[in-house]
Amino acid sequence: MKDRQHGHRGHHEPQGHDAPEETGPTAAEPAPDGTGETAPVELVVPAGQYLAMEARALAAEAKLREVADSFRAAQQDLESARARLERDQALRVRESLARAFGGVLAALDHLDLAMEHADDGPLKAGLALSLRQLHDALSAEGLERVPTVGLPYDSSTAEAVAVVPTSDPGQDNRVVEEYRPAYALGGQVIRAAQVRVAKLA
Repeated sequence: MKDRQHGHRGHHEPQGHDAPEETGPTAAEPAPDGTGETAPVELVVPAGQYLAMEARALAAEAKLREVADSFRAAQQDLESARARLERDQALRVRESLARAFGGVLAALDHLDLAMEHADDGPLKAGLALSLRQLHDALSAEGLERVPTVGLPYDSSTAEAVAVVPTSDPGQDNRVVEEYRPAYALGGQVIRAAQVRVAKLA
């Protein structure tokens, strides 16, 4: 009889501290409202701390703008320096080429002048042939004569050494005579022409 009573008590639910404790919903469990979503947590920041955070954010934004402005200014300075370097380099190349071809261009000038004053005959014909061959050889090396007569005056290819008045508006600021031709090497002018320019009176 006692064994049956003990066996019966062995099926009783645990009592006291052996019973599992009931707990509320954890952070990962759905909220009690049954929506299945985690309940929002509201953070309360003291006013003083909020103002300090806002001040630091504004200061950081101002510093960022200052750095960006400094970067843009430095970039503009770099581009300006690069442009000046390219202009200076182009000028040095032009001056170097002008010195290198100075003697050749002077010889061409003398030959052109001789052609203008030579009498018709075998001598002039031979001179014309030699001059044409010389121009062809120089042209093969990239040296070309730059036309100016009849065109609007361009200070990059010509130097105005004389001015002649004109009453024709269509001739204003046009080259009417060339005293010395201009030459370019590889598309770059290495010697400017000396010209006379018409000016509207």
